[in-house]
Amino acid sequence: MSTVQRDFTQRVVAVALIVRLLAITVALFGMIGEQITGTMLASVLVLSATSFSFLMYPSVARFVVHHPLAVVADLLLTLLVLAALGVESPLVLATFSTALVMGILFERRIAVLGAAALVTGFLLVDRVQGPPTTGFMINLGIPALYVGLVAVGSVVRHAHEREVAIASDLVEANRAVAQADERARLAREMHDSLGKTLHGIALAAEALPVWVERDPPTAVRYAHGLADAARQAAAEARALLVRLRADQPDRPLAQVLADQCRSWAAETGIECTFVSHGAVDLSTDARYEALAIVAEALENVQRHADASHASVTLVGAEHGAVRVEVVDDGRGFVVLDGEVSPPNHFGLTGMRERAAQAGATLAVSSTLGQGTRVVLTLDPVKETSGVR
Repeated sequence: MSTVQRDFTQRVVAVALIVRLLAITVALFGMIGEQITGTMLASVLVLSATSFSFLMYPSVARFVVHHPLAVVADLLLTLLVLAALGVESPLVLATFSTALVMGILFERRIAVLGAAALVTGFLLVDRVQGPPTTGFMINLGIPALYVGLVAVGSVVRHAHEREVAIASDLVEANRAVAQADERARLAREMHDSLGKTLHGIALAAEALPVWVERDPPTAVRYAHGLADAARQAAAEARALLVRLRADQPDRPLAQVLADQCRSWAAETGIECTFVSHGAVDLSTDARYEALAIVAEALENVQRHADASHASVTLVGAEHGAVRVEVVDDGRGFVVLDGEVSPPNHFGLTGMRERAAQAGATLAVSSTLGQGTRVVLTLDPVKETSGVR
């Protein structure tokens, strides 16, 4: 039995025992005006004590859930109460919870045996105490209730087991989808950046032997170009791996952004504050692009802003939209019209391309001497409709 199933079982058994306490209370109210015998009082105390021990002491509850055979003791206690008070006592109401608990804790075959033992014991007590009692409730109604409550407990148990199994299958399916998305994203990244660089290196390497024979000085320039391209490919590969490690689909987006902000602050020495408003998240593709845009914005702060503080804010906007802001208090720059990056800010073009890939909008505002604000807004309607 998994931890989730144990917790659920413990809660349901607790509810059954609360019902037992309520049944004892109802039975006592029903006996107002009658003489309370010592046997009656002892039965009430024993039934109440067993219920309170489960409800008040977690160690007792865990023991019962981990060792369902302990319910056999409760079954014997129930039969002893019936034998002591008789099958017509109002406290018979308090024995119904035993049937429900057996159905919840035991597998179906064992629960059926428990129901048979409870019904047999009930009818046997009735026969042993004297002439068999006549009446529908004694001969058929109460035994049928015992069987029905065992069946109800068994149905609840198996329904929860199916729910847990379905939830587990759903988690596995989501994990498989996330892994497929990661593979597709890796393929796109390699094709868009690293693949093109490596293709250029391959073409240059093919031409190099020809230039070595025909024009050695040109071959030297080609060799230097190959070295530069190889360094660029290595840098692109490292950046790709960093971005892939930064995206952790199994963790909430707020946690990943907070770690990204913390790591950047530790690496650069620039203070970075992360703030989140509302529980928000994105699809695997969109959050990957959002994390890459935040990383590029923070890199721009480090390289160009000469800032002492930066902040990253994640906000759940209206109609389910998500807004991510990166703000710094650096020197700022003049924002040009159009989609081109300003001088020395080539990363803005890539950020706008990534925003378009995620079906998002990117707004950059900056004032000289007053810092820069980058705002990424992701609309779930565009995101789910395939806008990329």
